[in-house]
Amino acid sequence: MRKQMLVKAFLASLVLLLSGCSLSTSSKAPDGGVWKSADTGKSWQQANDVLATKGKVLGLGSVGVNRISFDPQDNKTIYLATENNGVFYSLDAGTSWQGFVQLPKATFNDVAVNPKNKCVVYAVTGNKLFKTENCGRDFSNVYYHQKDQVILNAIAIDFYDPQVIYLGTSEGELLKSTDGGRAWQTSYRAGSAVIDLLIDPADSRIVYAGTQKNGLFKTVNSGAAWTEIDTGIKSYSGVSEYRRLLVDPATVGGLIFVSKSAIIRSSDRGASWKPMELLPSQKAVVITSAGVNPQNSSELYYTTASTLVKTADAGSTWSSTKLPHTQNTSFFAVAKDGSAYLSTKKIKK
Repeated sequence: MRKQMLVKAFLASLVLLLSGCSLSTSSKAPDGGVWKSADTGKSWQQANDVLATKGKVLGLGSVGVNRISFDPQDNKTIYLATENNGVFYSLDAGTSWQGFVQLPKATFNDVAVNPKNKCVVYAVTGNKLFKTENCGRDFSNVYYHQKDQVILNAIAIDFYDPQVIYLGTSEGELLKSTDGGRAWQTSYRAGSAVIDLLIDPADSRIVYAGTQKNGLFKTVNSGAAWTEIDTGIKSYSGVSEYRRLLVDPATVGGLIFVSKSAIIRSSDRGASWKPMELLPSQKAVVITSAGVNPQNSSELYYTTASTLVKTADAGSTWSSTKLPHTQNTSFFAVAKDGSAYLSTKKIKK
């Protein structure tokens, strides 16, 4: 009898370990990290299992995530740029994660994958750019900004010529490399921290930059010249605090500008803009993140402190559900197969 009890106890502990429930079974287990929905946001499951040494499974429930990045060639391969924990990757759409032990356990702001070679991956932390050419077996620090206090915030890779790479810095610089990251030149000075860099999915010569305070910029000639494209946005209320710029791949020329309390869309690469009517009860609250289905322009999501809001008809109607966590939603992304992912950070008090 005692032997049977020991066996049952061992099996129970093994199930708990492999479940990856943030290493705890109590109601106070960390509920952050990464969440995934396979049914357009109706239900969510934590996707936090980290494969560690000696077969152990750890959790991302307490890890703050700054950005979720998909491999352009395989949406099951996902990268996480985290706070103070380096970079994690998944090869099975978030079922399990592994960390790049070759990278420092520092705060990373962005990760980008060569669109033609999935083994070439770039990641930015502090003033440094790291690169691997062998799927992460080793990384090299291919670039560092000459000013230690400058932070590299965003990176984008030209899908037509992946040797062309863009970086955005905390000082508002837009940097460009034409040799895979070995040499760099200043393409433009936006005057405010560059938060987002996006390549137009229909024409890689068109690049968009979202800044913290100075609005949006666009180049149509691979960075030879940049122009401001948010003139039409500034006339709308609630757009003072920038959150994120989204490219809408399902609409040629589609852009989505997300601010603290407004979402504004363009269908002509920023030449003109039109605000979306959000839920009346949501107009006074703070938007924390947003995402669009890359296969369906009508399917758009945004989050507030405690709510996920969704439209399936381009904003004609909205539905809302309670978020599955108690953290701040830091990033929202939708894969090509329609799976939605959100990441979190602890709420700063």
